[in-house]
Amino acid sequence: MYKKKPKDPPPGSPAWMTTYSDLVTQLLCFFVMMFALSTISETKYEQLATSLRSALGGSPGVLQGGDHILGEQLPFDPSPHISEEFYEVYEEILEKLDEEGVGTAVEIYSEERGMIISFKEKIFFQLGSAELLPEARNLLLKVGEVLAADDHQIRVEGHTCDLPIRTAAFPTNWELSTARATNVTRFLIDEVRIAPERLGAAGYAEFRPITPNTSEEDRARNRRVDILLLSSNTF
Repeated sequence: MYKKKPKDPPPGSPAWMTTYSDLVTQLLCFFVMMFALSTISETKYEQLATSLRSALGGSPGVLQGGDHILGEQLPFDPSPHISEEFYEVYEEILEKLDEEGVGTAVEIYSEERGMIISFKEKIFFQLGSAELLPEARNLLLKVGEVLAADDHQIRVEGHTCDLPIRTAAFPTNWELSTARATNVTRFLIDEVRIAPERLGAAGYAEFRPITPNTSEEDRARNRRVDILLLSSNTF
């Protein structure tokens, strides 16, 4: 009798092997990530978390180059957020911030005008005050060392949230934001010895928020002093 020839197996790997390979690959990625997180500092973990939240939410955050996330030095790879013009000073400022352990209270990002170092109100001032806190002075001295050795023009910009203020010293947020920017500028001149001709100060009250004032967390982000290093192409 004629025996029917058995069918050849379909080409390629069996379906179960493909699924198994995907599972093994995902497990490997998971354990590599766990190992990486086990060696990261608390400050860098907070910065990484902020960067991820900012990327997903479309707002600026603490931007770390790839050579900072795991604490190892890799060849320079220009970041889409920090241009090569500012990368050296960016690296030096990151070292100072890491030494101070400021975590997410400071954000660094770029815009068309240049690179911004954004200091949250809580580490610089009491609510409704323009007097620098002692820890702010120490932090400004450390960051100022880097700025003094650099040659970019600097603009200090004060910002508030949308909560109104009406005091004898500050009738509106315009006066408060301007006083804060001016006090930081004076400190950089008097204590850090940065040349006055490199500096400028401005206050913008609540009118240039980086996020909508829809919660106290968002308002806290908007209450800030930005130190802007102007790009050489900005006049």
